[in-house]
Amino acid sequence: MQKNEKNYYEILEISLSATPDEIELAYRKAKTLYSEDSVAVYSLYTSEEREQKLSELLDMYSTLSDPSKRRAYDDYLKAEHIEKRKEWDVNSVASGKDIFEEYTEAGAFRDKLSLKKAITVMDNSDPMFSEKYRILFNKLEQMCLKNSFKSFAVTSAIKGEGKTVTTLNLAYIMAAEFKKKVLVIESDLRNPAISSDYLNMGRLYGLVDVLKGDADVRSAINRLEDTNLYFLPARCSVKNSSLLLDSPQMRNLMTRAREDFDYVIVDCPPILPLVDISMISKSIDAFLLVVRAGSTPKDIVKKAAKSLPEAGLLGIVLNGADHMHMNKYYY
Repeated sequence: MQKNEKNYYEILEISLSATPDEIELAYRKAKTLYSEDSVAVYSLYTSEEREQKLSELLDMYSTLSDPSKRRAYDDYLKAEHIEKRKEWDVNSVASGKDIFEEYTEAGAFRDKLSLKKAITVMDNSDPMFSEKYRILFNKLEQMCLKNSFKSFAVTSAIKGEGKTVTTLNLAYIMAAEFKKKVLVIESDLRNPAISSDYLNMGRLYGLVDVLKGDADVRSAINRLEDTNLYFLPARCSVKNSSLLLDSPQMRNLMTRAREDFDYVIVDCPPILPLVDISMISKSIDAFLLVVRAGSTPKDIVKKAAKSLPEAGLLGIVLNGADHMHMNKYYY
């Protein structure tokens, strides 16, 4: 494989942890591009070129679908990745570039990260909405400075209360308006909504790959265009999420992130009924609990707040609240 050439996973648009079924599906999808039914692509190639493309795809599928061949190929990618990282580290230090930005030889941003849809606070049509997040950050910063906190997790009692939306809006305000260097880590590994619903990602690696030891953290973090907001997305879902979140790799990652960023915000799964939240608590300073007004029963909120382990509770964000809802949840 030549420098700057895509690897098999990138070409087939699958993750390093893709299952055999996902590999086969991706192969069949890629293969149809060079069939007679795909007129737009089909017309761009001669019959010889199409046969060559199909042969290359078959070779990729044969490699990734065979366990022994795949292990050998993965080992090759890791070795190549290490060599590139060594070369890039030297060049980055010499040039003084941000350690989380990668450039091609031509100097262009290689892996731009953009949003599939705008975050609400980016829309100036409702100034009061943004103002609420400014107030929220000011209160959080006072508490963080008082307690020397640099990392906190955003969670909710149950699914559907708006924790991810809160995370994104808060992080954007912190980075864009208060000029903080903010890293958002997506730790909801069973339901990675940030990866699937919000980000257009150019990079192959994510948090899952970092925790499994398949990638260095700097190859998985990317900055949102024209902001001081960085993301470490999950990129894919996993079943053994609690094992990964309770690993030494996760704790080492958080230690390093605190050194490199002003604030680290971890987008977490709901507290109930998953065990993941207790694993995450070992790596962060505190929690921010999001509650949807008029939806979540007060006893569930109390149970969730009391069940938060180890790390403390910074506060509760009442999502979609008015005065009536605020009185209902006061206790």
